[in-house]
Amino acid sequence: MEFFIITSLTKDISRIDLIGILTGHLIFGVALTQLLNWNWLKNLMSEQDKAKMLKSYTWKDLLVDGAIVTIVLGIIFLIISIFL
Repeated sequence: MEFFIITSLTKDISRIDLIGILTGHLIFGVALTQLLNWNWLKNLMSEQDKAKMLKSYTWKDLLVDGAIVTIVLGIIFLIISIFL
């Protein structure tokens, strides 16, 4: 049943609507990031813990991080392709 809701929704949304929705979300995300106070992030780890973590970061960790980014981008492009 949900599939039919998605297909009928894609008929009602044009490319311009989709581009507007994505652009609006991007602008909102940037604005929210600028408005929030992120100073508390500095206090999560001490300087020694940060240095220790960066020294132990290997190419395998980089591959895992790249795979996570690739999966997230793939899901985003899949959602976009449903509406185009």
